[in-house]
Amino acid sequence: MFVDDSGSARPDRGDARAGGSVHILSGLIVHERDLHGAREAVNDAKRDILAGSDPDSWEMHAYHMWNNRGDFSGADRRLGLEGKREAFSRAAEGIAGSGATLVSVVVWKSRLTAGRGARRIRALSWRLLAERFEAYLEARGGGDLGMVVSDASNRTIEAEIEKALGEAEARAGRRKGRRSLVLGHVAFTDSRGEPLIQAADAAAYILQRHCGGDASFAGWFDTLCRGMWKHGDRIRGFGIKHCPALR
Repeated sequence: MFVDDSGSARPDRGDARAGGSVHILSGLIVHERDLHGAREAVNDAKRDILAGSDPDSWEMHAYHMWNNRGDFSGADRRLGLEGKREAFSRAAEGIAGSGATLVSVVVWKSRLTAGRGARRIRALSWRLLAERFEAYLEARGGGDLGMVVSDASNRTIEAEIEKALGEAEARAGRRKGRRSLVLGHVAFTDSRGEPLIQAADAAAYILQRHCGGDASFAGWFDTLCRGMWKHGDRIRGFGIKHCPALR
């Protein structure tokens, strides 16, 4: 499962920015035999977003793409509104067409009880996402073990992440009487060299803006829904875990 987040984990209440009260952690689950095809689907989208570019030469960081920052700050890569729409449409199609299964945790910071700091919000997000991954592996059967892959920038909170994975493992053990199917150690890699982490970032950003009430992201959210893990006709609780739960 390739993981990235969007939105600050700080418990900032009353943030006026679209999606500012929402923290998203998204994971794209890919079987090892399907890795090449999934990466190529994302890279094909990148080739369309910046025509003529080597997809390995730039990072599909959604916040930068929408706000003309980072790799999109140069005069030759700055996107107008129509260019942004085309880029996000292609990114969403690439994610949905990659064959990866999308699971996410939506933390509504303004609805959490007072006293939950950034560390607690991050830990909660990671534990809940690990539980989504565990449930997915259980549903597949076959005893496959799952590894979590994250951007190297998250190495600074490695202890927090692994503690959260340990809590998810403990819960699985109490519930199932066995060890978790999700490995307790995270593999860290530079997101610039891993298109599936970039895809997880783009998915998380689209969810953040959509959940934050930005209607312009609704169509891209609908595209992502095609790749979300469903249970029957339901997505919520499987593809997306809301915390606190929506009523």
